[in-house]
Amino acid sequence: MERPSGVITIGPIRFDTLRQEVSRDGKTVRLTSVESRVLHFLAMNVNDVCTASQIIAHVWRFDVDEGSTHLLKSYIRHIRQKIEPDPMNPTYILTIPQSGYKLVMPDGSKHP
Repeated sequence: MERPSGVITIGPIRFDTLRQEVSRDGKTVRLTSVESRVLHFLAMNVNDVCTASQIIAHVWRFDVDEGSTHLLKSYIRHIRQKIEPDPMNPTYILTIPQSGYKLVMPDGSKHP
């Protein structure tokens, strides 16, 4: 059977971009609408570094300042707590120092 074109599988994480639904190990993960938009942006740019400016402009549609970068860090932390096996040592959403964030797709994962 073919997978729906809007489904991204990253290890045990399944993100249905059309329905904005996330599951980990088959269990539904509840994300806020903002967390979902952040994860969606990272998923659409999987394996690419996304700057804080890019994410903030896409998710909140305003310019970057110190407060907005702290807000983004907080959302990234919350998403990691929900999808990472060990949020303190993330394997999926990586921080790229002085650059931004990157959602890493392990080998064998699927992207639309």
